[in-house]
Amino acid sequence: MELLEIDLSSLSNQRYTSPLQQISIVNAADISYKEFFAKYLFQNWPCLLKNISQDWTCQKEWVKDGKPNFDLLSRRYGRAEVPVSNCKERYFNAQSKRTMILEKFLDYWQDYIGKEHPVESDCFYMKDWHFSNENPLENVYRVPSFFSSDWINEYLLKDPNLDDDYRFVYMGPKGSWTPLHVDVFSSYSWSVNICGTKKWVFFPPGEEEMLKDKFGKLVYDVESEDLIDSSKFPHYSPTDNRIVLIQEVGDAIFVPSGWHHQVWNLDDTISFNHNWINGCNINKMWDSLSECFKSVTQEISDCILMDGWDAQCQLLLKSCFGMNHMDFYTFVTMIAHSRLDCLIKGEMLKVNGGWYLGPNHCYFDLNRINSLLTSMLNTDVSCYKDHIDEMKLLVSKIDEVIHCTIT
Repeated sequence: MELLEIDLSSLSNQRYTSPLQQISIVNAADISYKEFFAKYLFQNWPCLLKNISQDWTCQKEWVKDGKPNFDLLSRRYGRAEVPVSNCKERYFNAQSKRTMILEKFLDYWQDYIGKEHPVESDCFYMKDWHFSNENPLENVYRVPSFFSSDWINEYLLKDPNLDDDYRFVYMGPKGSWTPLHVDVFSSYSWSVNICGTKKWVFFPPGEEEMLKDKFGKLVYDVESEDLIDSSKFPHYSPTDNRIVLIQEVGDAIFVPSGWHHQVWNLDDTISFNHNWINGCNINKMWDSLSECFKSVTQEISDCILMDGWDAQCQLLLKSCFGMNHMDFYTFVTMIAHSRLDCLIKGEMLKVNGGWYLGPNHCYFDLNRINSLLTSMLNTDVSCYKDHIDEMKLLVSKIDEVIHCTIT
């Protein structure tokens, strides 16, 4: 059993003091899980971990002589339907999207390489392929221990009826890129390159305000000359606190919650990427959900007296955010009960990657959930009114179990 545990006493004392424009580069073998948890997850600070993927099957089989193994990928997975973006075609503040058969995308990619990545041609980038969900028996990688406390994928994978996850494969040619954005749910994300090199630019939370135009919309490309046009971007300063980082093969990038970022593929690249939530950033997810709900209610405030207004707000919230309030409540309570069960039974909790979380980790998670439930109880959301007694009972149960197991 490979146990992951944290030091609760270090969390209240830990204060990260790295210079603003510096991201730590750490050999994965030289940092423990509890140190990574305290220094980066808990502090919401980015990090690059080296030598992550050397033992992964995909690293050995999907890559040949430093390039994508097109023959193997086409033979094994060529009939899959995959989402593809056109990096040369803007659609609002994103890139236009389509679905392709993977074999056709790989044929295009090889032809694009053969033509030496022509800048005048369309540049297609396969993003957000739910590879693991579609190929559950293909254990081609293992979630690194540092990223294994992953509530959102734990929740989604436990219920087969949900049929969703936030585990992705990206494949793109040299020159493909992703515009400036912040991750879904205000989640963390991690990305591991098994082939090629990426350039990342990060902006700490709050810096995105100077990257908004006079209408409050984020710039599409942080390298755009429009940024220096004060009539378009009145708040921009050329002395912004952007952080630039190069990610190579075997490197894992940890992207904290609320950090806007833009990414370029400097070579033909394949990467594995997850979005995830845990006890360190669950409050950020709740804050984002609440902010989105506020925007939704303001948007249709003229209909507030109509029948079904509350239900319509929840419908729009789910459409805009990806979850509504009841989805969030179900998600959080499932995570709480899994940790309560382990503490009551004296068992370790098995999580993503086949790792196990120790009791201190469960205590931490439950304490964060208790704080969150208190906020939810104080929220004027109509769909929670029928669940107030359940919430209060869960808060009491968590308090009781933590008190009994610690004492």
